[in-house]
Amino acid sequence: MMKTYYDIHCHVFNRDVIIRRLVNVVQSLVSIKDMLKGEVTEADLKLKIEGINRTLEDVLDSSEDVFLVLNKVYKGQFVTTPLMFDLTFADDNDDDEHGNIRYRRRIKLIFKLAAKLIPIVKFKIKDRELRKALDPIRDGLKKFADKFDKKSDEEVEIFDDANYAQQIADLEFLSEKYNSVKPFFSVDPRREYKTGTNMLNLLKEKLLDDNAKFAGIKLYSPAGFSPTDPVLMGNDTQDGVYALCEKNKIPLTVHNSDAGFACLSKDLLINGHIYLNDEIKAVQNYKHTFEYDFFSLKASEAIQERACLLNHPKIWRLVLEKYPNLTINFAHFGGAGQIMEYIDYILPEKIEIKTFEKYLANLSEVHKNLVETVYERKRKYLYLIKYMVYTDRAKIWNIMYSCGLIDNWAKAIFETVRNIKYPNAYTDVSCFSIGELINLPDDNVDIPVFSIKTELKKFVRDFFNTISDYEKSKIMYGSDYYLTQFFGPTMEQYLSDFKESFGDDFDIIASKNPERFLNIDQV
Repeated sequence: MMKTYYDIHCHVFNRDVIIRRLVNVVQSLVSIKDMLKGEVTEADLKLKIEGINRTLEDVLDSSEDVFLVLNKVYKGQFVTTPLMFDLTFADDNDDDEHGNIRYRRRIKLIFKLAAKLIPIVKFKIKDRELRKALDPIRDGLKKFADKFDKKSDEEVEIFDDANYAQQIADLEFLSEKYNSVKPFFSVDPRREYKTGTNMLNLLKEKLLDDNAKFAGIKLYSPAGFSPTDPVLMGNDTQDGVYALCEKNKIPLTVHNSDAGFACLSKDLLINGHIYLNDEIKAVQNYKHTFEYDFFSLKASEAIQERACLLNHPKIWRLVLEKYPNLTINFAHFGGAGQIMEYIDYILPEKIEIKTFEKYLANLSEVHKNLVETVYERKRKYLYLIKYMVYTDRAKIWNIMYSCGLIDNWAKAIFETVRNIKYPNAYTDVSCFSIGELINLPDDNVDIPVFSIKTELKKFVRDFFNTISDYEKSKIMYGSDYYLTQFFGPTMEQYLSDFKESFGDDFDIIASKNPERFLNIDQV
């Protein structure tokens, strides 16, 4: 009998995700600008520029077309769990003006920002051919903008409520047509506040009815809500979404990295808990003003700021303390960067002295002195001056993590999922995007491709192979297709790198663990 594998984290969005594509164009242009501040190879620049051009190419018209492309790579051997993405309220929390008008205005801001970035990047690139490679991006954005201006009112926008309904219809269609599709339903608690929808009744219909097509729930709190919002957490008068899921063994996948997407608004109304100034705070109808504007050259900082406030692992820990048997997947394991910082025990190059002093009370005198031996005080900062072997570095890193001087999401997530108090907590290694260019031989011609296997093999060797079988049972495979395509590796290369890196253990993360997460009977 052929083994069944699972891609526990993927998407089959269609052409309606224009906003995501354009945001990634801006993020990529900003990253190129930052890359040019240091040493960078022409090959790396070329790969980054080609990635932007791929992003601007037409996305397939239907969700089924996108699924069939993914299924072709998987050759029918994988069950996929496409995740919905409810962005109806990600643009703003107020009702001052129609969301679609606001959305269209902000899309135009993205066009303008990208148009400003292209000449800045072009000016800094010395190679003539690479400068010319930016021209298709400029032309593609112009075509995009012209098409956007001519769009008819009948077409669906990503922030329209109609897009939410369209995603539901698409995923239910795929689930009914293909036995290998088990979609996850997106929940944003603001839908209950703003539209009067009874989310519990809706979820019972979509997940528990005899003809229900959805297999789980997807939450994306950086879109603008707290993981402990009363609609999710429940209160004295009504059960919440988590209670429904725990009682009925409904699996949840929650975005849990400090990157990705985030709410676009500068001001946000929040109920639940937030992580602010290194502390968990309970808030009710709290209006928060973010420091960074999403539509700016600080877009990456804006995303991290929103993620930290609304999505920090310490907030999610509160959810499991109330619902310890909840079946939940903390997607992305904190993000590839956080994972590698954790397993390599990368120490911060500098720390503000006032920050260090703030955490002195959490350190013993011995540990304080130990940390200070590897740092030198200069004016307002402590600078790393001593480089250590792995075991010594790990000791210092863990001391700094334990007192709060290091805030690593991968470590926090691992401490949660390995805790026997939370038997149904998992994480997935999806959208693993740290890699390098390698050459694949094709008819005696070397073809450069982006590969993640060097870093992934390090993850397997230095982390996965060192943990217990129980801890291994909490880690799952995911692609984050097709959003993965924005970061370098093709889907074919991504899957190949995972299989090569994990070897026989790929069965654990891509078959055994996700079957348990999805509550599928194993033969």
